[in-house]
Amino acid sequence: MTIGALIRASGLPGLEAEVLMASALQKDRTWIVAHGGEQPTQAEHALIAHYFDRRRAGEPVAYITGSREFFGRDFRVTPSVLIPRPATEELVRGALSFLDHPRTETIDADSGISIVARALRPELSPQTVVDIGTGSGCIAITLALERPEIQVMATDVSGAALAVARENAVLHSVADRVSFLQGKDLDPVRDLAEPFLLVSNPPYVPDDRVLQREVAEFEPAQALFGGEDGADVMRCLSVQAREHPFCTGMIMECQTDQREILE
Repeated sequence: MTIGALIRASGLPGLEAEVLMASALQKDRTWIVAHGGEQPTQAEHALIAHYFDRRRAGEPVAYITGSREFFGRDFRVTPSVLIPRPATEELVRGALSFLDHPRTETIDADSGISIVARALRPELSPQTVVDIGTGSGCIAITLALERPEIQVMATDVSGAALAVARENAVLHSVADRVSFLQGKDLDPVRDLAEPFLLVSNPPYVPDDRVLQREVAEFEPAQALFGGEDGADVMRCLSVQAREHPFCTGMIMECQTDQREILE
C-alpha cells in the first residue's frame, strides 16, 4: 500500500496518522503529504502498522513519536513525564514577564486553567529560577533559552523524569546553565542563599477526577493528581515559598477554582 492509502486505512484522524507516519519514516509531515503515492519498504510498513496500533489502543501520539513541541521547540518525552501542554506555555510567558516586572496577577491560560503569580519580596532581584516538578524539563530549559543571563535549577521527585530532562538540556545546549536535583517540593533548594523565582506546574487534579483514557492510562499519576482537592502540592509550595528568605515570588499553574489557595 502507498503512504496515502495507509493513512486513509488507519482509522485515525488524518493529522495524527500523518504525524505518526512522518515519525516512522523519519521525514517531516510536509514530505508525507507530498509523497502520498510512494510505497514504504516492508520494514517501514511494519513500523507504521505498529505505531498505528499503539495509537488505536489509546497511547498518546507524543509517547509514540517520543517528541512534543513546546514554545516552538521539540522536547523528548517518555511515559515517565507529563506531555507538555499549550496552557503551560502561558506559565513560561508569565515567568518571563515576572522576571522583568515582579507583580501579583492571575492569567487565564485555558478553559478552567489559570496562571497565578505572587510577588513576595519584590525588593530582591532574582537571577535564578527554580522549577519545581520539572518533568521533561520543558519549563526550565525554555526559561534558560529565553533568558541566557539567568541560572535555572530544576527539581523532581522522579529520577526517571530527571533523566529525560537532562537529555533535553543537552539537546538544547543549556546543560551548563540548568542544574537538576531530585527531591520533594522546595527541599532540594532549602539552603539556596540567593534570590530566586519559584516556577511550577504542580499536580493539581483532584484524586477523584475522571480523566480521558489516554491521560489516565498513560501519563504519570504523580504528575497529575494532587490530593482530595488537587491542591496538596501547591499548598505546600505556597507555604515554603513564603517562608524561604530568598524566594522573591512564585508563579504556578492551577485550576481556576484553586487560585485563592495561592493568594
